[in-house]
Amino acid sequence: MAWKPTGRPTVRQQRERWVVRVDGIGSDRGTVGALVDRWVAGRVHVSAKSRLQYEWAAAHIRRDLGAVRVDRLGREDVARWLEALAAGGHFARRSIIILRTVLRAALADAVATGELRRSPADRVGMPRVVAKPDRDGEIKAWTEEEAQQFLRSIAGHRWAGPIRLTLLHGLRRSELLGLSWPAVDLKRGTVRIERGLTEVHGRPVWSEGKNARSRRTFSIDPSTVKALAAHRRFQAEERLAAGAKWVDNNLVVASKTGTPVSPGNFDQTLERPVAKAAVPRLTSHGLRHTAATHMVRHAENIGEMRAAADLLGHSPDMLMKTYDHSLPQSIQAVTDKIGQRADG
Repeated sequence: MAWKPTGRPTVRQQRERWVVRVDGIGSDRGTVGALVDRWVAGRVHVSAKSRLQYEWAAAHIRRDLGAVRVDRLGREDVARWLEALAAGGHFARRSIIILRTVLRAALADAVATGELRRSPADRVGMPRVVAKPDRDGEIKAWTEEEAQQFLRSIAGHRWAGPIRLTLLHGLRRSELLGLSWPAVDLKRGTVRIERGLTEVHGRPVWSEGKNARSRRTFSIDPSTVKALAAHRRFQAEERLAAGAKWVDNNLVVASKTGTPVSPGNFDQTLERPVAKAAVPRLTSHGLRHTAATHMVRHAENIGEMRAAADLLGHSPDMLMKTYDHSLPQSIQAVTDKIGQRADG
């Protein structure tokens, strides 16, 4: 029996959450819940991290809108749902954006397959006011002086070389943890990024890179080459000390027995040298952000901007949007040169 609504959707608070309900009877075929589940199931070529995010969003959409028939979902229903999420105090703006994005994608899929003439979520904007504040979303970057102070402080640390590589060349944490020695050419001074290591439900998961741009080869500076060579010699000593306990994964960043390092353990290990260096606290992503910030700040032309984007595995457009806070200094440099040309 097809689902038959017996009333209009209503938004009400239920204990600690806001829900949208539509009274009706029948199966879940043709419902928002079934549509979203189908859309998530079709995302087969995404990273494990992205899949977890989609599944999280689908669960919340299914809970609140799952019983509503797709062909009876209206723009007002979507708008009321988003406003209820914003007012409830349980979801920050970023989380609501993710929920809205997944719902819109699933509905767009229904339009593409002919199940809907148009998506009711297409022109629904984000709520202006969200009760729950976002966490401090600004990923801070060190100044050049702070970065130099940190590099001096970590001399002798067992991961000094790899950390230097990330701080100066902007590797993602997953890329650094997945980096293998065959991808590092110390004679030519190049690094090849071809995979990443993340963690899902406490287990390591290998990926082939975030996207095509992520899989890249780039040159590294001579001092970083020396630091990585020293790190390889030190790791060889660890291998001898481990003896039969050593697991040969050929990883640049490894435990004292050669096994992969989880993202959480890497972050915990990073906290200690950061504190020792007496520089502002920074996450592993902050290392990449520091590298990118200074690349953009010192880029003298569009060619250097494009090169920085390639090195980071970004598109030039994404680099400009993400690090636009660094552009004013670059603009000032251009302005100064205009004046110099005009004044002879």
